[in-house]
Amino acid sequence: MPYATDATPDDGPAPRESGTQALDRALSVLLAFRGTETERKVSDVSRELGLHKSTASRLFRALADAGFLQRNEENGNYRLGVAVFELGARYLAGLDLHTLARPLVHRLAEEEGESVNLSVLEGLDAISIHVVQGTRNLQLVSRLGRRIPLWCSAAGKALLIDQDDAALRATLATAPFTALTANTITDLDTFVSRMATVRQQGWALNDQESEEGLRVVAAPVRDRHGRVTAAISVSGPIFRVDGDRMAELAAAACRTADELSRQLGYGFGEAWGD
Repeated sequence: MPYATDATPDDGPAPRESGTQALDRALSVLLAFRGTETERKVSDVSRELGLHKSTASRLFRALADAGFLQRNEENGNYRLGVAVFELGARYLAGLDLHTLARPLVHRLAEEEGESVNLSVLEGLDAISIHVVQGTRNLQLVSRLGRRIPLWCSAAGKALLIDQDDAALRATLATAPFTALTANTITDLDTFVSRMATVRQQGWALNDQESEEGLRVVAAPVRDRHGRVTAAISVSGPIFRVDGDRMAELAAAACRTADELSRQLGYGFGEAWGD
């Protein structure tokens, strides 16, 4: 987010900052790399964040020294450094969900020929933590770490499947319901009404709600406590995912999600002492 104290990022000396402010700004610089660009210019990020250019330069150098950024010596731009990968790898290694899901989602993609995602809930988004491309022609593949709003995502709906109407309204009270396509649900009442069908059938559909020409089905994954902890989704172009094929993919997603849930301990409450 912009910082008012650095309103003129390129003029005069950089203002002094506290340790907490410096940390906040360093984190903001790292988060500026969440987009699709693999490299960023210091000047672009400083303008984007409202930082004094010398402040931004100092933060970039410090992050590079710590391994979180890497400088391209040919053009002076920066990319994410190996320390970010190491932290991410440690996060995934400690996540049993990700370890157990890997062979299952790969098998699903191979058997059905369509792209498969494993997603988790973060705020008002479903975020992809594992992506496998299908084997058929014309694949519309999500990228790792991509966020899709809950109200226009099959995975998002699956992640919300256990919430009743009141809980849904509370969860999405601040959701902007921005339209990404002509099919996007743009109001809370309609979304709550549609979720009744999702709960009844046990799986969710994204029918060109986040991207034109794309249909996605998703099923919830539960942990040993019975809580929905992730969603497995299968996506494909609308000319291939229609009618019976959509039902087939939904059934396959549900079978895979159920198998992963069992591996996470779902259904074995007594054995876990729950």
